[in-house]
Amino acid sequence: MRFLHALIAIAVLGGCASVTPLPPLPPPEPIVPVELEEEGEIAPPLAGRAALYAALDSITGDTLFRSAILGLLVVDASTGDTLYARNPFTAVMPASNMKLLTGATALVRLGPDYRYRTTFALRGTIADSTLRGNLLVFGRGDPTISQRMRGNPMLVLAAIADSLRARGVARVTGDLVHAGNAFPGPIHGFGWEWDDLTESYGAGVDELLFNEGLAFVPGHPTGGDTLSTRPASDPARAYLDALCAALSGRGVRIDGTTVRDSTASFAAGDLMFELHSPPLREILPAVEQPSQNQIAEVLFRTLALELTGSGRTDSAARIVTEQLRAWGADTMQFIVRDGSGLSRHNLVSPATVVSLLLAMREHPYYDVFYWSLPGVGSDGTVRTWLRGTRASEVVRGKTGTLNMVRAFSGYAESADGRPIVFSFISNHHRTPTAAVTGAIQGMLRALTEIPLSPVASSGQ
Repeated sequence: MRFLHALIAIAVLGGCASVTPLPPLPPPEPIVPVELEEEGEIAPPLAGRAALYAALDSITGDTLFRSAILGLLVVDASTGDTLYARNPFTAVMPASNMKLLTGATALVRLGPDYRYRTTFALRGTIADSTLRGNLLVFGRGDPTISQRMRGNPMLVLAAIADSLRARGVARVTGDLVHAGNAFPGPIHGFGWEWDDLTESYGAGVDELLFNEGLAFVPGHPTGGDTLSTRPASDPARAYLDALCAALSGRGVRIDGTTVRDSTASFAAGDLMFELHSPPLREILPAVEQPSQNQIAEVLFRTLALELTGSGRTDSAARIVTEQLRAWGADTMQFIVRDGSGLSRHNLVSPATVVSLLLAMREHPYYDVFYWSLPGVGSDGTVRTWLRGTRASEVVRGKTGTLNMVRAFSGYAESADGRPIVFSFISNHHRTPTAAVTGAIQGMLRALTEIPLSPVASSGQ
């Protein structure tokens, strides 16, 4: 059965008033019991797709998943043939597999060369090395002023101070102003749990963001997260505090305080300079490989900001939804609530993820997307997996982990070089996460060590 044909059928049914339930997916090559001609004769081993089906069926049928909602879809990317399916159309919590949706949509809609801009403007006049008025900072969500992206983020802010001095400003008599409101609404994602908000991975985001939303530690030489793992209560304020420290360190004095003016604007003559981020092609690996929530949330809101003029999360969810529909996904099989997957209100089916992965495989930006994903045995969240096996050479994919949620989806290659796309998502398992991870690793070994084509026999 062809996966792409199945998606088309689902899309047609989805537009009708009444929907006929879809029949269950049959295995691609039913395994027929071998009848032995003589007592004691050993049946030949299964080969090709039948062997892969048997291996995956053994893994998904394990008792560790007896309480779980388990979804798995494996597709031959070169033909669209379904190699294995278990609950492929069931919408479940994807955890950080949501970053596949966010990253792919951002890459396609914004382009790999997209850069964030932070604008510095004045409200006043400059004379005798003094800005008599306010210094305005208009952010658009640059997530790269961080230890992860820049090594020492304070050096980036120090470069801003150097730019001011180069333009004749060594003193500001007024305030340092957080200007504009590019990301209106709450700093946290939809439905994030209270317990997560005190952890570094649950930090909020705003249009001005320092060190992935963590609190600024005055006097720390890097402003990095080695000492600060506490989320900032106000991410934009943490940015301004760090900027004030950098300005002071470069001899630029601010007489006033840090304030917010969401209605502020500036005329062309008030523009001083802009700070540009690295391109999206360099930002995306910092999202996917370590599974970084705050950069993913910024990308999510940036989609809305760039395509609608305001970085609202509800607009971002509509944009991702529209893109998934364009890739053939059925809207009854997913719900988009945030960009990172930290929300337990997201729902995604394995078929939705596979449709995205197949679409990206045909997209001009596929290489950027593919290499942004962590490689098994080498990068990010899967750097310790299956080292020394074939999987460590040919699998790249995205993990996902929440309480009672484990996911892994991506790209692989069979033992005989056939391209494979897969999505594995388990919800509500009661077994330890490590056991589910072991099952995923077993699946990856089967995908990469079993040839899809049967071995030809040499007859006499």
